[in-house]
Amino acid sequence: MIAKLQNEVISGVTEEEIRKVFKTPQEIECVKKVLRQAEEESLKKEIKIIRKVRPLYNKLSRLRWMFHYGIHWTKPFYPFRLARNILLSRLYVYLGKKKFILRGCEFDITFKCNFTCSHCSTARLDKDINKKILEVDEYKDIVRQAMKLGATSFGLEGGEPFMHKGWGEIIEACKGKYNHILISTNGWLFNEKIAKKCSELGVDTVNFSLDNGIPEIHDLFRKKKGSFDKVMNAIKLCRKYGIKVILNTVVHKHNLYTEGFIKILEFGDREKIMVHCLFAKSIGNFKGNSSMLDSEDFKAFDKIVEPYPYAFVHHDTQAAYGAHGCNGTKEMMQFTPYGDIMNCANMHIYFGNVREESLAQIRNRALKETPFGEYRPCFLALDKDFMNVYYTQLEKKSHLNINEFSHALRQYEKKHDKIVYPELHN
Repeated sequence: MIAKLQNEVISGVTEEEIRKVFKTPQEIECVKKVLRQAEEESLKKEIKIIRKVRPLYNKLSRLRWMFHYGIHWTKPFYPFRLARNILLSRLYVYLGKKKFILRGCEFDITFKCNFTCSHCSTARLDKDINKKILEVDEYKDIVRQAMKLGATSFGLEGGEPFMHKGWGEIIEACKGKYNHILISTNGWLFNEKIAKKCSELGVDTVNFSLDNGIPEIHDLFRKKKGSFDKVMNAIKLCRKYGIKVILNTVVHKHNLYTEGFIKILEFGDREKIMVHCLFAKSIGNFKGNSSMLDSEDFKAFDKIVEPYPYAFVHHDTQAAYGAHGCNGTKEMMQFTPYGDIMNCANMHIYFGNVREESLAQIRNRALKETPFGEYRPCFLALDKDFMNVYYTQLEKKSHLNINEFSHALRQYEKKHDKIVYPELHN
């Protein structure tokens, strides 16, 4: 959806790549047609409003999904642990204390994937085959440490988590009887057997990636024909086995103004399914891409999603424990398959390795020595200074450590004669 179909079609996908996904002339022509329409919509930047904002409906709907997704009454003590954490965290915010209760951990249990998506955030991460991935007993120890810090939520991600043969054992290590358990997947491998097993293991929520409400564009983005239908079938299976569903969709310049994005919002509202809207970032396969939203696009985004209470803005929103902004490190922490700890799945700054230090030590260092010790708007989509420092470094290597990032930040501050994060200079 960029310029000419003979060259680039959608975020770097060429006509040759279209032919790898769609085989018949009829299919190829159909794909070109929907792409032309989406390209025209993106160039016009027309804000599509097809329904009115209903304030009371929105408030009641948001209240409904907060309880639906947030509280699991069948799990012993979970609601009470969660309530205690929220109340205590908001008390810290009210008193102005820089004290944070850990909400949960998200594990990239493997970087292996059955897809090669256009926007993959882990595509250029360290995938050294000589590194030893975490074993089940190590996950058990991480969960134990995290729960001591207050954690009540644990998620499995990837790559594609169902590519890991031991995914079920890792869920068991996360103590699904007592904690909120979620899995993020592209849906391709999610069949009835897996759905049943997830239900038995105590999985509460499955996040399915859905890039576009138009099946052909989603399949093209995922580079696999039929992937849209797989997600739709997976949603039915989750409902059959009592698992909650969330849709993850990446919002970028080439889908924001399109019918395909509206279709996802409409689907979420109609089916009462939360739609997580994640803003495109210059990482992974999107690295150096011109897909990121600008200030005009962000304003348009707010207007487009306003009528949809099931649309949840993943960035620059109220964190679960009471403040506004990125909740990484303060509330959530991300792990690579090798035990490296990061702020989030998209933030490839390694704080340390849980095999070498305790989780508490690593987290305390990150809170003190990085900007993630404060609630701020999304660093990778909204913080211009951070983006200038971080994305420049990513041109040189796949990931950084704290010292490398700190050095780059100091050089940037010196060059521009400014202090970006005052608390790091105290």
